[in-house]
Amino acid sequence: MSLQLIGVFSDIGASKRGSSKGVDLLMEHFRKNHNDLKQTRIINQALLQNLQNSPKYAKNIKAICEFFENKLIPEAKKVIESGEFPLIFSGDHSNALGILQAFEEIYYEEPIAVIWIDAHSDLHTPYDSNSGNIHGMPVGGILNIAKSGENCLEESEKSEWEKLCTLSTQRNIKPQNITYIGVRSLEKSEKDMIEKFKIPLYSVRQVRQNIQNVINEVITSLEKTHRVYLSVDVDVMDGKIFTSTGVRENNGLYPFELQECIELLIRGLEKKLIAIEFTEFNPVLDDSKTEDFQVLLKIISKTIEELEQIH
Repeated sequence: MSLQLIGVFSDIGASKRGSSKGVDLLMEHFRKNHNDLKQTRIINQALLQNLQNSPKYAKNIKAICEFFENKLIPEAKKVIESGEFPLIFSGDHSNALGILQAFEEIYYEEPIAVIWIDAHSDLHTPYDSNSGNIHGMPVGGILNIAKSGENCLEESEKSEWEKLCTLSTQRNIKPQNITYIGVRSLEKSEKDMIEKFKIPLYSVRQVRQNIQNVINEVITSLEKTHRVYLSVDVDVMDGKIFTSTGVRENNGLYPFELQECIELLIRGLEKKLIAIEFTEFNPVLDDSKTEDFQVLLKIISKTIEELEQIH
């Protein structure tokens, strides 16, 4: 099996635009420096004028749903079915909701585990989101458990959200197969979900104290699972160090810690790993540091080296 880069050029799930430019920079770099890697570019061509008057609690949901249904899911399925290993660069994290549904369609007979390395749990839904930005909802959407909350949704909004969450007819990602690493910004509804379903969450402090022990525990907990999707939001890194992302949080992982986490997961999971996603790199923010691009390139290049040893 060889690697294939997938660039998902869509950032309309976030409040701050620009992460599609991050995807472009990454794809262009690896096109020039790893021309042996195949590339697939999946572009959301939703026009800005089509994004006006979107629902308050699920912004741009119609455009996102149309993109998932007509482009992202079909194109992702083609790559998966080809037998290539997808290394995904996505604009904002809402895209994971579409990508994971593509994997559910392909691996419909097997449970899929998800390792979510992120500063946020992304367990929100339109029923409890303060911002209405769908990049804070991909895990909430893939689980599709919450059917009510503090927000009063219009019936059309409920219907659109349900459609977005059920573009795949398969439901083989369960709460017990979600694992969080580095999450440190949680609201009450998210904490309640994590507690209710006993979703493992490894803090930055735990990683810093004994990274090998954390990864060993994660690997052991997934022994009975044969398919694992790894999603890495760059905001898991400390917001004082890595500034090129839209929703920064302080007290995060250092870049070398994130790199070591990924390396250990690749080595421990080996052929169980079905994809790795990097998301939310936004180099056009006013306070984005130019050196962030090199920091991320180092992490991704090391990731590719580790994957090539397995595949």
